[in-house]
Amino acid sequence: MTTSQEAASPDVLARNCPKCGTDNLAAAALKYSWQNWKLKGCAVCGFVYLENPPGYEALVSEFAWERNHGDRGKRMREEYPLSYYFSRYWTPIRRRVIRKPNKTASRIAASFPPGPVVDIGCGTGDQLAQLPAAYEPYGVEISEELAHRARERLADRGGKVFAMSAIDGLAAIPEGTVSGIIMRSFLEHEQQPGKLLGLAWRTLRPGGAAIIKVPNYACVNRRVLGNRWCGFRFPGHVNYFTPRSLREMVEAAGFQVDRFGLFDRFYLSDNMWMVVSKPNAAP
Repeated sequence: MTTSQEAASPDVLARNCPKCGTDNLAAAALKYSWQNWKLKGCAVCGFVYLENPPGYEALVSEFAWERNHGDRGKRMREEYPLSYYFSRYWTPIRRRVIRKPNKTASRIAASFPPGPVVDIGCGTGDQLAQLPAAYEPYGVEISEELAHRARERLADRGGKVFAMSAIDGLAAIPEGTVSGIIMRSFLEHEQQPGKLLGLAWRTLRPGGAAIIKVPNYACVNRRVLGNRWCGFRFPGHVNYFTPRSLREMVEAAGFQVDRFGLFDRFYLSDNMWMVVSKPNAAP
């Protein structure tokens, strides 16, 4: 039986390396590829990416997050049942025992000046709703359904939620007007990460900052777990960053890296965090 992911889609792209632009079409797909989704490792810069992601229109419809976020669970249950059931029962217990701090909130308080804050891929507005009063919430969400729910949730806070792609959303915000940008678990989804980072730099006012969280492709867990690694999500995750490639890409966009210490990119963690800023104009 053919699944929606196996079926040919009229809105599937064929892209070059999003980091350096190299055409790797003739290269063999990596072993982590799944079904028709092809992961490639760039022959020039080594960046790992999904070569044939769905286009933006397909992300709004057949591959929308709220419709497909459970696909990895289905895959794990079918291909790795022991790992799936262990994780299913152990994860809730671990979360009750170990109360994790809100890393996004602490980084916002330490890095964002008062003013407008944009959450890229804001979902239903959970993070924006928790912002202190000093911040005006703006959201960008490609799903109209989730954007509508975010607008309702933030109705008493002012601000605005754009129901469009991240690139179009940032382009709609006047240059140099934003104090902070949240890209928490988003940059791995963006088909044009370099362009998005350039627009983020343009949108920030001098002294403004951005928080980035992405899966860490270089982590030990990926090497040990292989195809079972939680960072592999098809076709939603289209970029697979290492600490080096993430730093190189944000610096190429003009950002200054303010925080990216050992524990922000710890080799045993599946994810890494980075705080970057737009330097103040020279006197």
